Amino acid sequence: MAASIAAGVAMATANEFLGRFEPSEVISMAMKNATVFNSSSTVIPFHCDLAPSYGKLKEKGYMKEMDDELKVIIAGTTRSMTKLVEQAKGNNIEWGDVVATMSQNPLLEPYDDQIEKSDKYIKTESAAFKFDGSPDETIVREVKTWFLNLISDEDILHDTRIDIDVLAKIVAESGARVTDFETLFYKKATQESKVLDIGVLRYPDIDHPFFKVYRIQLTAWSTCERILFQQSDTHGITGEFSCRKYKPRASVIQKLSEKVTQKAVQEAEDLFS
Repeated sequence: MAASIAAGVAMATANEFLGRFEPSEVISMAMKNATVFNSSSTVIPFHCDLAPSYGKLKEKGYMKEMDDELKVIIAGTTRSMTKLVEQAKGNNIEWGDVVATMSQNPLLEPYDDQIEKSDKYIKTESAAFKFDGSPDETIVREVKTWFLNLISDEDILHDTRIDIDVLAKIVAESGARVTDFETLFYKKATQESKVLDIGVLRYPDIDHPFFKVYRIQLTAWSTCERILFQQSDTHGITGEFSCRKYKPRASVIQKLSEKVTQKAVQEAEDLFS
């Protein structure tokens, strides 16, 4: 009876972790917040320590078709990540702690090379100041190309679904603005604000038989000088992207007892039933 109660509590706690916002929801909120963000603030418009992404796991009957080794790492990793979230007690979880938790999981081993990328999209120009802050279509296209090259992962791009039009608008609005009569004549300013900081745990599926944990950070910035309606500015956005993959450690999983294996398999199936 005690074991049954403990299992029920563990499942309820794991479900709380699985109930966190998915990446596309997090980023949608971040983009909305960023467009009304006061750049003098030090608070990130939207920070998410860890958003789970499930791929096809929520499709009816999909879990039944998966390999038992994948089910075992799904159960084990969900438990370890749930524990990490609980220990944070509502505080931010450091990216290093997420990576450490994955790397120290005996059921997992690194798969593929680690990715650490940083790049800037920069606009330097003298142009007529737009009162509505709307981005030029050329900027929209350039930002889209820049972001696609930064991430270079179709699976992640599908998960995040970042609205490139909104991202381009953030770049366009990162410059100095006409806020009163005085600044209409002259203004010079340097501003920087972090738009997004999100960590994502991508669950394995049949097509992608490994965990993927990645982080995306976007920081908008500008240095502007304006006299009357003519504005000379350098502005843009800095993107940072980190990614690691983990596959089942067969040498450990194969040594698990049949009872332990089946318990983990059932736990994984129950999580997505």
